[in-house]
Amino acid sequence: MELRQLSYFKAVAEELHFGRAAARMHIAQPALSNHVMSLERELGCPLFIRSTRRVELTRAGETFYDRCVRILSDIDLTTELTRAAGGSRIRQIRIGSIYPATMGMLPTFLAKIARKFPDVRIHIASGNTGEIIRGLETGQLNLGFIRPVENIGCLRFVSLAHERYYLAVGHANPL
Repeated sequence: MELRQLSYFKAVAEELHFGRAAARMHIAQPALSNHVMSLERELGCPLFIRSTRRVELTRAGETFYDRCVRILSDIDLTTELTRAAGGSRIRQIRIGSIYPATMGMLPTFLAKIARKFPDVRIHIASGNTGEIIRGLETGQLNLGFIRPVENIGCLRFVSLAHERYYLAVGHANPL
């Protein structure tokens, strides 16, 4: 099994179309199909249900896709960390953010990052706390601005701010 086969499979799984996936990966469609079929032979099960009208993931394909995303993200993160340890600059940071942080502390944080690392590309994904935690656990995100949670698993966190909330009710409301 080769890494490029994982990348090709992931592209087909996300596009659910061999032609679009081939264009995205800059490879001829027949070659992409051959790589995916080779992967299926190696695994001993079909990853896609193919018809003339559509492409769908099989149950095995869904499982394989989830793992491929993690593996490829781990490889990207490992590459970035290795470059940083070797003295090269980090090239990109993927940040997840809940809405309040997007409007509050995120702009200040981004300005500091831009001053310190002007060549770094920053990708921001909005989401809720659960989505951001999953993105951190799978390696799709490098860091995230979230609300406090009871069980954060293996992640480390630092409290950055405390929000104050008010309950507003109308004068006629019995509460």
